[in-house]
Amino acid sequence: MSKGNINYKYLRRRTSWFRRNLPLVIIIAVVAVVIIAGSITAGIMLSHSGKNNNQGNQSEQTYVTDISTEETTKAREVVWIDNKEPESKEVDYVVPEGVYLPYFIKVNRAANCATVYGIDENGEYTIPVKAFATSCGKAGDETIVGENYVTSDKYEWGYMVDGTYGRYAFRISGGYLFHSVPYYSMNKGNLEDGQYNKLGDYASLGCVRMCVRDVKWIYDNCPSGTGVTIYDDAANPGPLGKPDSIKIPEDSAYAGWDPTDPDENNPWNAYSAKIAGAKDIQTKAGESVDIMAGVTATDTCGNDITANVITVGRYTFDQAGTYDIKYEVTDAIGSHNEVTVKLTVTE
Repeated sequence: MSKGNINYKYLRRRTSWFRRNLPLVIIIAVVAVVIIAGSITAGIMLSHSGKNNNQGNQSEQTYVTDISTEETTKAREVVWIDNKEPESKEVDYVVPEGVYLPYFIKVNRAANCATVYGIDENGEYTIPVKAFATSCGKAGDETIVGENYVTSDKYEWGYMVDGTYGRYAFRISGGYLFHSVPYYSMNKGNLEDGQYNKLGDYASLGCVRMCVRDVKWIYDNCPSGTGVTIYDDAANPGPLGKPDSIKIPEDSAYAGWDPTDPDENNPWNAYSAKIAGAKDIQTKAGESVDIMAGVTATDTCGNDITANVITVGRYTFDQAGTYDIKYEVTDAIGSHNEVTVKLTVTE
């Protein structure tokens, strides 16, 4: 049936088809929507994925570059210098109660050294307590050798066979004594300084000479009856070694005084060991410096003892930081000095 240009029969057939196939049309439409939406989502995800991959690649590239840079840069090895205080040879010895003869003295004539031993719990003299430098008699005036001599009388000033005087004289046997380096007269400022500078070597006329401090220690701490053995062993001075002896400059105004004399009027009391030239140090990492450059030391009598300076502290030249370095020196008569400086290491 047709009216004008309109084919109603066709329209009825078309309308009837859509009605009959409406579910299919809906399914097709839904599928199409899903496909289109999926395509859009996939595109978006792909785009984001690409961006993320690019970012990830950039991050990974930076990390690899860092590693590469680290690997191609030579690592600086950190070497630490750790100088510690030297161990003391001092012995913490307490005289047992009720002991009349707390010490025994052994003189090594060949080494010009004396070692004082303390008594142990078994009543034997096995504990090395102190060591002293001595001057024994040389050939022709040899100091006696033997075991178990027994000390006897004491004299604050003793008259010697050559007309000199020894302080704190303490008889070992017969005409052989412990005593100080000789004095020309009974005057504490009239010491034979030339003889004093021979301490630690042969010099006496047979007696055992010591500095005033050391022989006074024996005089004060070892009563009459103390045993003494004198022997020869040039290779081994004793368990505590042989102490150094200080030297008195012959041109010194105080050459007549023993530097170890505890007398309050001793002019050497105004002097001591001294470190000079120690100052703060600055350097760059990897560049070491001579920490002893410009550092010197003198003893109580003004002698150069720079070689005896030790450094104490833990530091490195390979890592930035600030470190303490302590310089220490002790002279032959026990005078001590120390100076601490800062080592600053920068990158």
